[in-house]
Parts: sequence; structure tokens; C-alpha cells
Amino acid sequence: MTVIVIGVLLALAAVSLGLRATALLMARAHPMIRLAVSAVIGTILVLATLQICDGYRVYDLGLGLLLSLSPVGMFDLSKWWFSRKRSL
Repeated sequence: MTVIVIGVLLALAAVSLGLRATALLMARAHPMIRLAVSAVIGTILVLATLQICDGYRVYDLGLGLLLSLSPVGMFDLSKWWFSRKRSL
């Protein structure tokens, strides 16, 4: 159960990082394409962060920092949802 919760929280952090990264790069793209690209970019950022933290042997610190982004992920997803409704 803990693995599922951590996985969901890391996914929210990845979407948050991805949506914020693509806000500058793909502002006028179709919302679904932007969400898909955001998920890929966010996943890459999260995995890279966890790899770097593991290399420095501070994996728990990196995991804690990423998990603290999860509430921001909910905010970014809701913001994306409402902007998607306006653009269609």
C-alpha cells in the first residue's frame, strides 16, 4: 500500500514539474499533447533527481523533496483542466 501511495505522489510531482516546464515551451499547443509531453518531461526530471540523490546517498532527502511537490501537482492539474476547458 505504501508503494502505491508513494507512486501516486511521485506521479503528481512529475506532472507538476512537467506542466511548469512546458508552460514556457508549449504555451499554444493542444492541451492533451501538452499534458502528455509534461508527463514525459516530469518523469525524466523525477527519475534524474532520484538518481542524483541516490548517488550522493541522500535518497530519502530527494524522495521527501519530491513528495512535498505532490499538493502542487494537484493544483497544476486543476489549473490545466480549467485552461483546457477554456481553449476547446
